[in-house]
Amino acid sequence: MSQIRDRIAGWVNDSAKADPLEAARHFSFIVVRLALAAMAIVFIPPFMFFRGSLAPWETVIVVCAMTPMASIAILSRTGNFNLAFAVSAAGHVLGCLACASGAGALSGPTLVWLALAPMEALVSFSLPVFAITAAAMFATVALIAGGLFLGVVATHSGLSPAARLLMVVPAFAYAGFQTCAAVSVSALRSRVERLGAARHHSLSNVMGDLIMRGDRGGAVLEAGVESRRVLNLQGRDLTGRGFFERLLVQDRPLYLKTVADACRGDATATCVLRLRTGSTPSHQGDFREPVFTWIELRARRIALDDDALGRESAAEAAACVTMVVRDISHDKRREQEIEAARAEAERANAWKDRFLANMSHELRTPLNAIIGFSEILGNPELMPAEADKRLEYAGIIHGSGKHLLDVVNSVLDISKMEAGRFSISPEPFEIGPLVDSCSDIMSLKAEQNGVQLKRELAEGLPELVADKRACRQVLINLLGNALKFTPAGGVVTIGALRDGDQIAFYVSDTGRGMSAYDLPMLGGAFFQAGVPGDRTYEGTGLGLSVVRGLVGLHGGEISVESGLGLGTCVTVRLPIDCGEPVDGRASARIIVIPRGPAQPASANSNSGSWEIGRQSA
Repeated sequence: MSQIRDRIAGWVNDSAKADPLEAARHFSFIVVRLALAAMAIVFIPPFMFFRGSLAPWETVIVVCAMTPMASIAILSRTGNFNLAFAVSAAGHVLGCLACASGAGALSGPTLVWLALAPMEALVSFSLPVFAITAAAMFATVALIAGGLFLGVVATHSGLSPAARLLMVVPAFAYAGFQTCAAVSVSALRSRVERLGAARHHSLSNVMGDLIMRGDRGGAVLEAGVESRRVLNLQGRDLTGRGFFERLLVQDRPLYLKTVADACRGDATATCVLRLRTGSTPSHQGDFREPVFTWIELRARRIALDDDALGRESAAEAAACVTMVVRDISHDKRREQEIEAARAEAERANAWKDRFLANMSHELRTPLNAIIGFSEILGNPELMPAEADKRLEYAGIIHGSGKHLLDVVNSVLDISKMEAGRFSISPEPFEIGPLVDSCSDIMSLKAEQNGVQLKRELAEGLPELVADKRACRQVLINLLGNALKFTPAGGVVTIGALRDGDQIAFYVSDTGRGMSAYDLPMLGGAFFQAGVPGDRTYEGTGLGLSVVRGLVGLHGGEISVESGLGLGTCVTVRLPIDCGEPVDGRASARIIVIPRGPAQPASANSNSGSWEIGRQSA
């Protein structure tokens, strides 16, 4: 049997062997026609034995029984399934007409063979074949009806029961062969479809993408089962207009344009869209905010062979597109991180330029004083005769050198903090003496500026466990900034109070204050509030940056309340016990509180505040 099967398979045309399903259809067609020809060869001799000599209509039936061999030859040579089936159907119809003319239009053999015609067409799974067979059957029925009406064709004939049986048995056998062939082709079709679905699912799993099929209007006709894994959505959520309606409104025109571009040509159209894949509770009300996922959609027109599907089916398929959807949220986040890093680098370059401008001014002024006055003191012709003058010049040189040392120390402190190499040495100490000593140090500058310096200390303050030197530097830097930006006749207040398990140091002034634009940038190295390039107030902009780093090393936080023309209040909160180790690179967070005309100048106000993160200003 396997040898016979291989022999018959060799008759299948090469054009059909590439498609397993088409090869099965050709193989079944050949097997059924061979079976019909074999039955004709087997049943014709007994029929002739019972009938004797053959009548003309019987001769025609015998000849028609051989037409399946001709259809086999046509199919094997050309591979044209429709033409081969048309030849076979023509022989079938001609045999039915001959049987009707001799055996009677309503006899058993005629009715049985006529009934086989539509069955043969149905099991062919081909619309053209069904159309050809149906047309031939209707023509046969019309001719038989016309013969009955004219009296040319009789309703029954005098065939013996044995002869009628010999004509009917092959028909039932032929029907059985047709049914077996149809079942075999249908089973193969199901296996091919299951295999295709398995391959599709496996390919989708390997790619990690969602594969969909849509029409030229953007509606999704079919969505793969991997939609749950890729987008956390069910297939029914995407089919029809579901996918389109889940797109962000601004991205919908781009999606429609991409589908239209794919339908017009043979190239792959690509776009990046935002698809609503879920929702999350809102922090601003009793509603849920949509969650959008960045996706990349690649669309391409489905191009199929006209001959394989028929022109109408191919045209319908050409109106559809295959779409591959990929989740690129991770790539988008990386892209945004890279863009943020690039923007941060650009800001760093801008700060570097500003730092160089500030430092050039801060270094040039004291260096000019040192060089100039040292040249005067070193030249006997220029040296003043008065001892007081020489002491004054020496004092200017000393003060300028000390200013340079302070600038360099501040830069070194910031570098150590950023590198995590700055360490503190916590020890218990009294808060009052610390505040008094800082006030005494800055009192001379306050007197020179014509500013009143006030002290406020709450009663019963506990000892603070912290780095005393760092705390002194924090308060001196804050007082220096306050005195610098407070005009003559103003007031600067330094104080301390207990706030739960924290100590709050605050320095407030009645100076010019800061605008809401400058507040979010506080704490950045080399930043100075005000108009860039304005040198009315000296300084490098390092003071608050150093304060932020030192407070961060103690695990504290800073709040700044200010408004343009309304003064500023800086509050530093430190844990009472700062002995716990803190990340050396951590910077204290800064809570900024804009002041308005109706807001009081309170160090503890938090109205309208927002926070500056630990790592950026």
